[in-house]
Amino acid sequence: MSMPFGTTIPARLAAAAAAVLVLLSGAPSAAQSRDLARFERAKEEFRQGMIHFNNMRYLASVEFFRRALSIHPDYYTAREYLARSYRLAGFTEEALGEWETLAEESPDNAPVRAKIDAIRFREGGLFAPGRSGEFVLADEYASAGMKRFRFPNPVDVAVDAGRNAYITSFSSGKLVKIDPNRQGIDSFSPSLESRLYGIDHFGGRIAVTDFGRDCVYLMNESLKILKTFGSAGSGEGLFHGPQGVCFDPAGRLYVVDSGNHRVQKFDGDGKFILSFGRQGKYEGELDKPSDCAADRERVYVADTGNNRVAVFDDSGNFLENLSVEGSERPRGVTLHGSSLVLADEKRGLIFYDIANKNAAAFSSWDGGKRSFRRSYAGLFDRDGFLYCLDYLQESLFIFSPLERRYSNYDLEIASIDTRKFPVVALYLNVRDRSGRPLYGLTRDNFSVVEDGARPSGIYVDYLRDRAPSAAMVLCVDRSRAMGAYHNDIPWVAEFILKKMRKNDSLKVAGFNDDYRTENDFDWSRRRALRALKERSYGEGRDIGKALYNAISDVAPKVNRRGVILVTDGREADGSFARYSEKVVIDYAKSHHVPVFIISLGAKDPSLSRIAAATGGSIYATREMDGLRGIYDRIRNGEEYRYVVVYSTFKSPALKGWWSDVRIEVDYRGQKGTEWGGYFVP
Repeated sequence: MSMPFGTTIPARLAAAAAAVLVLLSGAPSAAQSRDLARFERAKEEFRQGMIHFNNMRYLASVEFFRRALSIHPDYYTAREYLARSYRLAGFTEEALGEWETLAEESPDNAPVRAKIDAIRFREGGLFAPGRSGEFVLADEYASAGMKRFRFPNPVDVAVDAGRNAYITSFSSGKLVKIDPNRQGIDSFSPSLESRLYGIDHFGGRIAVTDFGRDCVYLMNESLKILKTFGSAGSGEGLFHGPQGVCFDPAGRLYVVDSGNHRVQKFDGDGKFILSFGRQGKYEGELDKPSDCAADRERVYVADTGNNRVAVFDDSGNFLENLSVEGSERPRGVTLHGSSLVLADEKRGLIFYDIANKNAAAFSSWDGGKRSFRRSYAGLFDRDGFLYCLDYLQESLFIFSPLERRYSNYDLEIASIDTRKFPVVALYLNVRDRSGRPLYGLTRDNFSVVEDGARPSGIYVDYLRDRAPSAAMVLCVDRSRAMGAYHNDIPWVAEFILKKMRKNDSLKVAGFNDDYRTENDFDWSRRRALRALKERSYGEGRDIGKALYNAISDVAPKVNRRGVILVTDGREADGSFARYSEKVVIDYAKSHHVPVFIISLGAKDPSLSRIAAATGGSIYATREMDGLRGIYDRIRNGEEYRYVVVYSTFKSPALKGWWSDVRIEVDYRGQKGTEWGGYFVP
């Protein structure tokens, strides 16, 4: 059983020693009594700080943790929580200073060193997966071990935002969906004649080609067919052995019509737009093409029979042929940044830099002990993991860049909810070393230890299982200059208000030199408009304070969250005096709150940086499509937080006792650890 408060190892030893002396002498000495009394005062300050921390009032918790340390400087846990509070409040440099103080007091404390390394790495620059060009095997999905989710003779793979893999099996005519922990989720088999081939994923939809039935299936992530189009033939919208398929960034489809030696383009509903290519070996001609990839302007086609990649624009005009060094029989092609990932049947994977026209091959791993036998597909997911499908080995290999393999995940407990004790809920952020959120974890990836015991029945899907809804703060600049735009403010707000549903909520807040509530969180369009039409303009324009408070208001909400700032787009003297641009950005990113800015005038560089860095955008009033999309981007945004829920073995009779909690994430060979605790309520 732990002590009934968070404390240091030295402090716990001191408390134990004091208890022994009491037993031996019958009464504590005056000095011991003063020390214990001082520690009790520090503990009470710490307890008050924890109340604020768990309610996500981090700046308030900072004051109490600092008071606890001023009373008892060796209060190790108070300093840990002071560092956490600073970081979660956006004050990264202050957090780093406290973690470094802890490291000096305990040089061998690896978890504290990991906190420092994570902050320094993230502050030092962006992470570039695969920079070294070396990869290590992180996981393998072998068809033979998948039972009813086997995928014999696999030919293509797609990966969704939750890291679920979708694999097409040519010989069985089946599509299987496998989660990140190698558990089969679902399968799809259209008919006995089917020979499923190409697959791609975009915006929650999946496109799959059927080589045997000469058609394309559009389906959702549950593998339910939304539409089927195409049949056998050589006319518009007809196919002869369709193979690869890809979405472009606008959601349009390109289908490689291999038997007709061409590529056909369709809109997102399968309506024919155009086709390009014909059989041959000259410019603009193809020979049994097998796959394609598209960005906003170009389409890259794996021209298998001609051993090259043919490049067309999005209107089907031929641009160039790429002869990729080392390639012998290109089969699959995807895009990763400015590079092509080419799966070559004979050479494994080839990474081709489009700008520099350099190629690098990846064909073996584990010191050359293992290698590809017939590579059919390769792609990177958004977190830098490399997926490679081998037709002969009937396996999906997943690789991690070498530099990622030897870095840790960064975990943060944002709060602990014990209101339904003995049920405990840990609100947790999980990021990779570069600060990007880690998606798609399941309870199998988490382990919890509370006071040395492992509670059972961990549940992590609380937020994911909730119906989508949005919680937003509409933050309106009420500085004197904004009075000229008064009648425009309700107009721009209507882009959000008209779309809101009853399970959404919006707060209207105004600011100039102060920040104030004009209408608290609710779903009423009428009340919001009434608040927006009030004239309350004055001196000052403290944008930093307004954004910081708006983020504080929305961060604790369990909905999808966002802040919308309406201003004339100009910064004034003192706009970021108390809360700097960096503090606002770090605070928003700590809690995954995007900031959208509607500018009624200019676009100040500071505001543009804040919007871009937090995952939001800045729009002028003429950018109508952007304004219309703000609500949808917030409500349909991804949920980056995890809530780890479990039942503790503790009894309410232990009220006031401090429980140590340690939580670990283990995913594809990388781990992350966080620790903290709570007072039994």
